[in-house]
Amino acid sequence: MNINRHGLRDHLQLAAPLFGVIAAVWALREISDAARAPHVVVHILSVTVAVPICVIMAVLLIHVRRFGGYANVVLTALLLVSWGQLLIVTAIAFSAFTGIETVYARPEYSFRDMSPWKHIVGHLTFGVGFGSLFAAAMGCLLLWMLRRLPADHVPAKHR
Repeated sequence: MNINRHGLRDHLQLAAPLFGVIAAVWALREISDAARAPHVVVHILSVTVAVPICVIMAVLLIHVRRFGGYANVVLTALLLVSWGQLLIVTAIAFSAFTGIETVYARPEYSFRDMSPWKHIVGHLTFGVGFGSLFAAAMGCLLLWMLRRLPADHVPAKHR
């Protein structure tokens, strides 16, 4: 599969640091919750917030590096959202299998009386689906706006 002359491997290489950022936020949230950090600290460290920020950064990379177009943004958004949801699902499954409560398995972060398995299915369906649609729409709008800027805003080595 190639999108604008770039395969899946190219997209993964472009977004590799952003996957790391999302994983770092996820790990910091887990660690800060386990260390009983104040609720506000745990609440600020959010994968749900980190993913759209990483999508914005990916769009900036796509634009500056002339990596491709809107289809590249959509694929990168899907990859980043899926990664974030996979990390969250991993934490929920860990809680379900071990009985050790993580921040992602607490009732205040999911619907009441929801089994962990329904919570996981929700993340893998609605989380990936709506998250990808939102991220792709946001990313494509940003790329459209960036392409409307005069050419002198793009560094010379990337023209």
